[in-house]
Amino acid sequence: MNQDHIKHNAVKRLASGYIRLLLTILALLPILLILYIDSETTSDDVFIAHTFHVIAITMAVVVSAFLSYITWRCYVATGEVLLKWLVFGFWGFTIVYAPHGFLTHHATENVWLFTLFGPASRLVMSFCFLIAMLKFGEMVKPEQTNSKGLWFATAIFIVINLVVYWVAKSASLNLNWWRLLAEYVAVSMFIGSVLWMLVQRIKGYIPLLYSIAMVWFALSCWSFTIGSVWDHQWWLAHIIFAGGFLLLSFGVVQAFLTTGSFKTIYSQSDLFKQIIQEKKKTEQALMELQQVNEKLEELAATDPLTGVANRREFMSRAEEEMSRAHRNTTDLCMMVIDFDHFKDINDEYGHQAGDKVLKEFVRLCKEIMRPSDLLGRIGGEEFAILLPETNLSSAAKVAERLRQYIEESSVVVSKQKITMTISIGLALYQPKTDTVKKWLHRADELLYQAKDKGRNRLEVEQLREPSD
Repeated sequence: MNQDHIKHNAVKRLASGYIRLLLTILALLPILLILYIDSETTSDDVFIAHTFHVIAITMAVVVSAFLSYITWRCYVATGEVLLKWLVFGFWGFTIVYAPHGFLTHHATENVWLFTLFGPASRLVMSFCFLIAMLKFGEMVKPEQTNSKGLWFATAIFIVINLVVYWVAKSASLNLNWWRLLAEYVAVSMFIGSVLWMLVQRIKGYIPLLYSIAMVWFALSCWSFTIGSVWDHQWWLAHIIFAGGFLLLSFGVVQAFLTTGSFKTIYSQSDLFKQIIQEKKKTEQALMELQQVNEKLEELAATDPLTGVANRREFMSRAEEEMSRAHRNTTDLCMMVIDFDHFKDINDEYGHQAGDKVLKEFVRLCKEIMRPSDLLGRIGGEEFAILLPETNLSSAAKVAERLRQYIEESSVVVSKQKITMTISIGLALYQPKTDTVKKWLHRADELLYQAKDKGRNRLEVEQLREPSD
């Protein structure tokens, strides 16, 4: 690993640490605001604005109802159980929180009737969001995503409203104690969601937004516990809660506009990583495909037993060499080779012995041939060699040397020595008249002449003298 790579990795780790620090500061920023307001204001510093409060609560309820619908659509599309509980959380907050706005103008008559719906709504939402995180990864089939559970949950939320109303009207209960209990339980469940994500190592773009929103919700509940109705801390608690709500809603809408899933929405950096990974996979697949194609091309052009060019490849290459020789006005020769009495070798020693003889022949040929020469198997035990830029006289010397080399060699099969001889026909390419088939035919006829004259010999084409 070079120094530049080490430095690059170090900088990446530093940048990742900086991002984590920024996210931590973002999540815990409300603490500074809470502490500041708590130290710089008193419960006597109040801001009473009924109309503004009603407008703010109305907007919160409308947004929550909208998110309930959006999240429900995502749940129906993906079957992700977590999304169903997010729906319950948003919808429960909508129903339970709505009276908090409607009863604003009755705050002077019965402050608890006005106040208790806020803690109750946050308690309901924290419970649903905690269950949602515990259900992370669970899926149901799309046909199982019916609305029966939502109607049942709606009935429960209405009952909760009735209970809160009864408690607010009761003069025998310590209502402030109940308010604080609801807020602290909500705090514990919001934080519980975050801790569960950390324990389960749940990562991703939306889970990150979710966890920050849960921390803001928890801090909002804490702010409510140390504030009084209409004081600055109370208003700050609303602002913190709204910030967390908007952050979470951004993630939900992003999910709706893309994959519809809580798990598979990616940040820009995640997408970049995905693109790089997919690019590497694609490049690897293309490389493997190229290797397969090259292998297929090689198999299509190669004799499987001996590894030399097969008949089709040899004929194709011969045409290329003919064109080159004609273009450059150079000589080109072809020798056609056949084993003598090869059938007797197969009959006496078996076909495996015959295959071994053919392989040994190819090995011996390559010791004689030049790199520019081409050897091909054009029949059962029939081979041909192209000799570019070689005149007939030089080609005859090569052919004779090869014949002698084969005659002096032998193959051992099962401790038995098999000798072999070959017959060769040698022809020169005639640019004015030859096609590859005519040329091969002439060399083949010379081969048969060699066999007719006793085998183990070379027959060279006799060139005609040009006429006057």
